[in-house]
Amino acid sequence: MPTESHRPGEWADEPQPTYHFPVEVEVVGELGEEHLRQVATYVFDQLHTTLRTRG
Repeated sequence: MPTESHRPGEWADEPQPTYHFPVEVEVVGELGEEHLRQVATYVFDQLHTTLRTRG
């Protein structure tokens, strides 16, 4: 574990980590394009909200 401390902003030039969250949504039955877009928007909004609150 590193023992040196860093002030806020000291890491601004450091590369930021990239996270990948594989998400799979299975739709049973048929949905039109508009409903599929609504489902995708809902899923990504929920993911974004969850990650933002943990941050």
